Amino acid sequence: MVEWSDNSPRVARGRLAERGGRWHVRSGFALRASAVAIGMAIVAGCGGSNTGNPTSASPTVAASATATPQPIKVKAAYGNVTPANLAPFYAKEKGIFLQNGLDVDLSLIDGGGRSMAALLGGSVEIAQLGGTETMSAYVGGGDVEAVALFVPVSPWVLMAPASYTGPNDLRGKTIGVASKGGSSEVAAIQQIERLGLSKNDVTILATGSVANLTAAMLAKQVYAGPGHPPDTAALFQAGYKVIMDLAAQNVPAVENCTIVTKKYASEHKDVMQKYVDALIQAIVAMKKDKPGTLPVMQKLLNVTDQEALSQTYDYYVTQIFPIYPTVAPKEWLYSRDELAKTNAAVKDLDITKIIDNTFVKNAQDRKVGG
Repeated sequence: MVEWSDNSPRVARGRLAERGGRWHVRSGFALRASAVAIGMAIVAGCGGSNTGNPTSASPTVAASATATPQPIKVKAAYGNVTPANLAPFYAKEKGIFLQNGLDVDLSLIDGGGRSMAALLGGSVEIAQLGGTETMSAYVGGGDVEAVALFVPVSPWVLMAPASYTGPNDLRGKTIGVASKGGSSEVAAIQQIERLGLSKNDVTILATGSVANLTAAMLAKQVYAGPGHPPDTAALFQAGYKVIMDLAAQNVPAVENCTIVTKKYASEHKDVMQKYVDALIQAIVAMKKDKPGTLPVMQKLLNVTDQEALSQTYDYYVTQIFPIYPTVAPKEWLYSRDELAKTNAAVKDLDITKIIDNTFVKNAQDRKVGG
């Protein structure tokens, strides 16, 4: 926003006004001195010598020196309509990116796989998606890395119809997930195993996105599947129930991350630092202002149920989101080993090659989050 200012000499006019017009010439000498001063001003205005005031600057130079630099344009995407993507959405809605000098074009590319493809193809420069998709992309030749992690524990619960009586009811059934190799599939397999079954006892169907997964469950196209707030609200209303809760067990996860190509991060360090700073500032602001955050969450999730939104806020913003979204080996090692059950290529992956904590550390050292 450009703010205009009137540089006219208000102070001088004000002082004359304060004297109520009682300004008079006390002597002929004063009158002659005034005439000389006016003549000098006219000469100076017509391009006369400026040696008497060598430090003065022209209005053009002064304006250039104080001009606000244009924000840097950045194309970013988020892979699913989920509360895990609230930080970048909030930063966009509340103008926090702009405050950090970034004009972020934030768009939804539904599905982690498609978001990753957009990142690798250069359609976007930054993507918000799962760490499991990132590991799969890296071992497949993608030059990617994670610079922030917002959901370091699994938020997934496995839900089944009210008629479910025990693990044997899952045998031979179709279990829906959002995407192949994504965090929901990893969660589904973890849940099945904790119920005493193996992935070979069920059929796993990738629906393409979290929204599609919820829709497939409601349409009875799959028997069961993982879910998390606020989607679980609709499933509860439809009679589904929780049969395994990873969220309550604080199972490590790399659920939602900020992902970039290594090339972009190395060539645009200033942009990445501004972006990460903005996300941290967004998290701090959300934690301090539940009433102001709920409308943003409602817009992101397209959910009007205020109770569901309140519960989602309490779970994600209050409990899960760290102020500093550090990327550390612990969660990545655990998730790598779980992902290896469906993608053997990641089994020996050196996870230090795909995580870069320098931007979050820089922000923490500067106390961006307080």
